[in-house]
Amino acid sequence: MEDIKAIILDRARERFDRFGYKKTTMDEISRDCRISKKTLYEHFRDKENLFNCLFIRECRTARDVIFARMGEGGDPLERLVRLLRTGIAFFNEDNFLTRLLRDDYSLFSTFFTSEHQRLIDGELIAVIAGIIEEGKRQGTIRDVDAEVVAYAGLKLFQSFSYMRTARFAPGKEEQGYCTEVLVDFVVNALARK
Repeated sequence: MEDIKAIILDRARERFDRFGYKKTTMDEISRDCRISKKTLYEHFRDKENLFNCLFIRECRTARDVIFARMGEGGDPLERLVRLLRTGIAFFNEDNFLTRLLRDDYSLFSTFFTSEHQRLIDGELIAVIAGIIEEGKRQGTIRDVDAEVVAYAGLKLFQSFSYMRTARFAPGKEEQGYCTEVLVDFVVNALARK
């Protein structure tokens, strides 16, 4: 049963990537999958539900890629810095998730107010808060409310990556200047002095 769901999500991803959300229909997805619409609707109640499931899968895949790229070990504050740099670099790449977020603001503004996004954010906040708590125990991160700081840090990260609403000087962006400003801000906000 999960195999057919994965196939549907894979085909839907290809169609959404090529034609966008608005121009993609459930009829086309069922044809791409070579299944009946009835079978498609047994797994997803509508296009929005299918898209949300796909988006959650892609967000979790992105999270796994980012954490794999940033590597293990090191001081918790340094891990947070690597997480920021690696995450921003990932969202500057040309991949399905960034193309989707970049090309259809109305999509992500709707998604980011949904229960599904709160689930993804909650997972990320828990991971970031865990790193902050570890740093507090080791004495490298000052005494802060880890969950609130993790939430604020995630929102800052989003505003410097896929939810950026303002463009800065292109030369500064190309050189990673904005990322370094964010890193400096986070380090100085959290480091025990």
